[in-house]
Amino acid sequence: MTQRLTAPGYRTIVVVDVVGFTDPRRTSEDRSAVRHGLYQILETAFAESDIDLGLCDLEDRGDGALILVPQQVPRRTVADRLPDRIVAALRRYNWTRKAWAQFRLRVGLNSGDVVHDGNGWLGTAIDTAFRILDCPDAKALLTSSARMVALISSESFFQEVIAGDPGTFPESYQQVPVTVKTYTGTAHLRLLGEPTAGEPPTLAPVATSTSAPKSAPTGTLATRPPAPPSSRGDVLEVIPAAELRTLRDHLSVTEVPRLAILLSRAAGPAIPLPRREDVHDAWEAFEYLMDFNAGPDGIPPAVLFLELLAGELDGEAGEALAHWIGEQAGRWRLGPALEKQRLTRTPLPDEPHLHLTLMVDLDPIDPSRCVLASWRQDDPEVWPPPLGGVREVAMEELEYRVDEAILDAEDAWWEQGTAAAVEFVLPRTLLHLPVLRWRKEHVSGKPHPLRYDYRINIRSLERMRARYWHRIWHRRWDSMLEDPSADRLHYSGSSEFEEHPIDAVLSDPHWVGLVMREKPAARPEASAGPDEFLAALRCGLPVVLWHPEAGPEELRELLDWVLGGESGFIDLPARRKLAGLPTSWLPGDSLAHDLVVMWEDPKRVIVLDQPLIPNRG
Repeated sequence: MTQRLTAPGYRTIVVVDVVGFTDPRRTSEDRSAVRHGLYQILETAFAESDIDLGLCDLEDRGDGALILVPQQVPRRTVADRLPDRIVAALRRYNWTRKAWAQFRLRVGLNSGDVVHDGNGWLGTAIDTAFRILDCPDAKALLTSSARMVALISSESFFQEVIAGDPGTFPESYQQVPVTVKTYTGTAHLRLLGEPTAGEPPTLAPVATSTSAPKSAPTGTLATRPPAPPSSRGDVLEVIPAAELRTLRDHLSVTEVPRLAILLSRAAGPAIPLPRREDVHDAWEAFEYLMDFNAGPDGIPPAVLFLELLAGELDGEAGEALAHWIGEQAGRWRLGPALEKQRLTRTPLPDEPHLHLTLMVDLDPIDPSRCVLASWRQDDPEVWPPPLGGVREVAMEELEYRVDEAILDAEDAWWEQGTAAAVEFVLPRTLLHLPVLRWRKEHVSGKPHPLRYDYRINIRSLERMRARYWHRIWHRRWDSMLEDPSADRLHYSGSSEFEEHPIDAVLSDPHWVGLVMREKPAARPEASAGPDEFLAALRCGLPVVLWHPEAGPEELRELLDWVLGGESGFIDLPARRKLAGLPTSWLPGDSLAHDLVVMWEDPKRVIVLDQPLIPNRG
């Protein structure tokens, strides 16, 4: 299809390229971080140069970008302000990244007529900008230096803009010959970004051509053998050595009751948590996090850990650490990001509660086997947790495999000192599983009932997956939190409602819970009468209860006690656990032990968009 060219327009052209973007020492995660960092640097540098990047025409080039500056921006502004702003932004970025995600840049400057053909920008001036960017001498000179940016100007741009303006330091440029593909000419090179004392090294490209220096300069990674990206020795040196020693002496003796939660919060979902034997104190937690890059907000996880720790410490210790962080934030230009983080983060709860969520689903081919997946929450205010193990197991072994998942969670939670719940996300066909009677620590020979240690809760796999039910589910949940009174529990079969379809009854927003007359049938079509369970899910009721054996009067008496707390439905999970303890006043074990409670918080949903691939075992 023929595209019509736009009328030519005269533009200032900026082209940028990441040095060694495809270096084999970089992982795909490193390259993704570098690309994100490049655009973060460009946005900062252009903004600080009073050039709105949003008004520029920008084309992504994979390891770089083509930027056409608006015509109203003087070329002198680009030549005068932009280079130093790029260096400053790049230095700040590299300070908060491990070496494998640090980078250097080549920046080309030119100007001339350009047109757009409907697919992209083109013109001789653009071709020239990319040819001078690939100048072999410019690449070699940058490689042999410890500088961060090679600024390369075309001959015409230099003579027309830079040479006559002392503020652009024309004397700092050197003329270099350019022979790239069919282009032959000259360009002017300026190396910027002299490293400061103690600055971390920047990734140097692997020397692959005769034009590159035989040995890399002191301070670059090429002077030492490459280490794997996850090496503990590749610590991000964002803090001077003397201050680091003082920090180590302080953190090593600081008692932190909720160390595991602080570590989990600082790490976030993208960073794997260390083994418990690897982290014994706040210093070791900080040291572990120093191996990882900053996130999109620019805050290194190690710095975020110190920020969270300062909020946990009382008295002079907390004040001193907060003051130190404030001073460092000024050096790293992290003040606004840290302030925003303080304003938006959720405070640690006074009575934190952790969840281990276990999803069980039948094998679609072999009903004697199932898939078991787990999600372990390590921070009571962070959701969703990462997916843990996914296994295919025999149904007859399911209780034992659940036992293993619980013990693995306890191994991670050992320092938490917080309450915990075990949730089973089950399809309708498996709601009959006697999980309330299951036990843990089978290897001891004397297994222990789960209900003694945890709140046991059932959740619906169908509701988790059916997003078209979630809006009304959120509305009923929020309504329950506003008014958790016990009279909002509907008993199926009540005489005053028996003439009305159950869907019509439960559509009344007054109801937030349903007591079913009997346990749900394995399949909707197997229900003898109206499908109460399906109606409850469709109407968004967050609480559904049933008992496999208790009669109506016994069940009502039990639920009167369970919902008899001061906060009604809010107290239901805790009082349901109390009702199942041997010390409960309720007569008989099975009455309370076998009460099934579906307590469904729509704000804690496991995302099940992708199929779970189990390990066979």
